[in-house]
Amino acid sequence: MAYMIEDNNKEENNILIEANKYLSEGNYEKAIKLYQQFIDNSLKKQKIMDVGMGYHNLGIVYDAQRKSDLAIDCFIKALEYHKKIDNYRGMSWAYFSIGLIFGQLNKYEEMFEQNKKALTFGIKVNDNEIVIKSYNGIGHALNQLKRYPDSLKYLEKALELFDSDNSYLISETYYLIGICLENLGRKNEAIESYSLAIDYGAKSGNEQIVALSFSKISEFQAH
Repeated sequence: MAYMIEDNNKEENNILIEANKYLSEGNYEKAIKLYQQFIDNSLKKQKIMDVGMGYHNLGIVYDAQRKSDLAIDCFIKALEYHKKIDNYRGMSWAYFSIGLIFGQLNKYEEMFEQNKKALTFGIKVNDNEIVIKSYNGIGHALNQLKRYPDSLKYLEKALELFDSDNSYLISETYYLIGICLENLGRKNEAIESYSLAIDYGAKSGNEQIVALSFSKISEFQAH
């Protein structure tokens, strides 16, 4: 889950950079302290976008600690501040992040709904990264709900946004499409999709998708 950073004045920017550094190092307690300081400073100065960003990053820390309730609370607070200034990009990432946590909790209906909201606002600001992530999130949720034809429709829309900059995400899309096709009894198309997932995953360094896709193809070959 990526953390957000925008332009701030020097002191606040240094606090945010240091907090992000602690987060990336897994030093969560220090990261929490600095994010809270950043939020407090931003509230005093009525810097609404920064408050939303601070809560979003704080949510990422709690998610990394697997404190799902605290993480969701932070993303909801981030949403509240993003909404005050119509920060659609911030809203899309917050909804996506909430959906991601619901997925980790196996609450796939909720994951589906949150990703649909993320998709709506991601499209408004032409943020292809969050749009593809949202399509993939929807596809994953629908696969888990065994709604394979619906999942396929969303995932095929993600492919329409393909370019060389998003091969990592598209490798995930092809893997999820493979799952759809496999469960729809379309074996040859599923193998082709898993193969494409491997190709794009290898090019972009998505090792997990490469391994999962090889495993799927091996299962077909074993039968």
